[in-house]
Amino acid sequence: MSEDILDVENTQEENVENAAEIINEVTEEVENAAENVEETVSQEEETVVPESTFSEPDNEEPVRKGKGWLIILLGILAAAIVGVGCYFLLKNTGKHKGFKKDKASGIYYKFHTDIHEDAAMPKTGDYVGFLFSMRTKDSILIPMIPNEMLMDSIGKNDLYAALRMMHVEDSATFIFNGKEFFDLMMEGQEYPFGNEPLYMDVMLYGHMPKAEFEKAKAQYEAEMSQRKEAEIDSTLAYVKKNNMGKATKEGIYIKTTKKGNGPLVEEGQDVTVHYVGRLMDGTEFDSSIGRDEPFTFTMGEHKVIPGWEIAVSKMHVGEKATVLIPSSMAYGDRGNAVIPAYSPLLFEIEVLKAEEKAVAPILQAIGN
Repeated sequence: MSEDILDVENTQEENVENAAEIINEVTEEVENAAENVEETVSQEEETVVPESTFSEPDNEEPVRKGKGWLIILLGILAAAIVGVGCYFLLKNTGKHKGFKKDKASGIYYKFHTDIHEDAAMPKTGDYVGFLFSMRTKDSILIPMIPNEMLMDSIGKNDLYAALRMMHVEDSATFIFNGKEFFDLMMEGQEYPFGNEPLYMDVMLYGHMPKAEFEKAKAQYEAEMSQRKEAEIDSTLAYVKKNNMGKATKEGIYIKTTKKGNGPLVEEGQDVTVHYVGRLMDGTEFDSSIGRDEPFTFTMGEHKVIPGWEIAVSKMHVGEKATVLIPSSMAYGDRGNAVIPAYSPLLFEIEVLKAEEKAVAPILQAIGN
C-alpha cells in the first residue's frame, strides 16, 4: 500500500473519530431530551386520563398512543444524529482530499516519504537548499529546479512557512492560496489563475544553521575583499610590465599589436573576430582559434560582455590587439564556472571583418 493511500486513510480515521465524538455528544443530549419527553407524557397521561374513569382494557390505549409519539420523536432525533454526523464527517474531510491542514499557517500539506524526524528543520535565519516546482492542478508554472535561499521571513502563507514544516531529505506537496502567495513571494505580481489553489512540490536537500551561515558569509566576504584588492594589484603590475598605456574611462586597456587598414567598427555591424581569452596567470579559458571557427556578433546588441563591445568598437578591420578588461566590465564579483570572481581578463583579438547586418528577405521586401 502506498504512502499516499496510508495518508488518506489516516486522515479519514481522524475525521471519523471527530465525527464520532460529535455524535456521542448529540446522542447524550437526545437521551436527556427523551427522558424529559417521557416524563412529560407520563404526567399528561395522569392528568388527562384518570385511572378511575376507564375500565382495564380501555386504560392501555392512551398509554400506547403516548409511547407511539415518543417513538416517533426518538426516530426523528435519531435521524438528526445521523445527519449531523454525516455533515461533520464530510466537513472534516477537508477541501483537498488526501491533504492535511497546518493550523498555524493555514497551508495544506502531504508528505511523500517517511518524515526524517532525526534530521534538522529550518528556522528563520537559516540557509536552505531545495528542489521545487510550482503549478496549479492543470498547469505548470515552474518545472522542478534547484534553489538556495536565506530563511528571512516569518510569514504564514508563503514558502518559508512550508519549509519550516520540513526536515532535511523530506519530500512534500503544499497547497497555498495563490493570490496571497504571489503577493508575499512574487513581488506583488498578479496571480493569473483566479481562485485556483497553487501547488508546490518540494524536496529539502540542504540546511545551514544561522550561526554557520553567518560565519561562512563572513569568510566569503573576506575572501572577496582579498580578490578585489588582488585584481587591482595584478592589473597595475601587468600594465606596467607590458606597457599597456592609458586605460579608457571604463578601465579597459587596449594595446595594438598589428594595425588594421580597414574602417573603424561601427554600431549595428556584424563583426567577425578571432580571439584567445586568458586569466592573468596565463590560464586559457576560451579560444576561437583553437576551435578553428571565427566568432561573429552584432555590435551594440549586448550579446557579449561589456568590455568586449567597448574594446572592439575602438578597433579597425584587420587590426590585432591585446585587451585587458577589468572584472567590472566582465563577470564581476560572481564569476562563472571557469572564471573566478574579480578576475580581470586578457584577450588577444583580431578583427577579421565588419559588415552591415544582413536583412531578412521578407523585411527587405516590406521596406521596398
